[in-house]
Formats: sequence, structure tokens, C-alpha cells
Amino acid sequence: MEKPRILSIDDEPNFTDMLRQYFAPRGYKIDIASDGERGMELLNSNEYDVAILDLKMAGLSGEQIMNEIKKREKGMKVIFVSAYTDSGRTKTRLLEGGAYAFLEKPLTSLKDLEDLINKAAGSG
Repeated sequence: MEKPRILSIDDEPNFTDMLRQYFAPRGYKIDIASDGERGMELLNSNEYDVAILDLKMAGLSGEQIMNEIKKREKGMKVIFVSAYTDSGRTKTRLLEGGAYAFLEKPLTSLKDLEDLINKAAGSG
């Protein structure tokens, strides 16, 4: 079975490097953008199964990107991975707004993220 195609948009290079080093050797196609504008360029020119978004970034926020994805990519799932916390209010709003999941940084397990991605994409 083909692995899900992943887009990660996050302004933390250490985090995106970690994702690339984990997923690429396992056969996933993963594209990385360090800001929302570049992420939108990738979205406009490629098809993805899952987007991993940071919430707070310069320029477009993860929430703005999710709203654009929801307008265009009906089957694409959005997973937020963010250090931002406000007693769960934002998490609840994002999940109600269409996000598939919201995970807090630092992640405790990339394997759990992989399982979540496969579940979201319908291949696991």
C-alpha cells in the first residue's frame, strides 16, 4: 500500500528536520515548508494526504492554512503539532473547525504520529 504524502509547515527547523529524518527513510514522501507562504506554494503545486501544521508562525498561521485547505482539499487531513496552549480553548476550536488532531510539542513519540498519519489517510 502506498504511504501517505505529507506536508509539514513549521518554522522550527529542528522539528521539521526530525520529521524528515523519521519519515523519509520509511518510504513517506514528505515536503517541508518553514512558513505559511511557502506551504501554500507547495499546496498549490502538489497533492497531499496529510498536513502537519504549527499553529503560530510569522505570516500565515496554521489556522489560516487549515481554512484554505478545507476550502480546496476536501479529503486532506490536518494535524496540528504546536507548543501553544491556552487551557485547551484553541485545541477545541481547531478540532471543531475541521482539524483531524492536535498534538502538543514536544512530541513523545514519532511512532504515535506515524500511526495517526496513517489512520488519518485511511491506510493504517
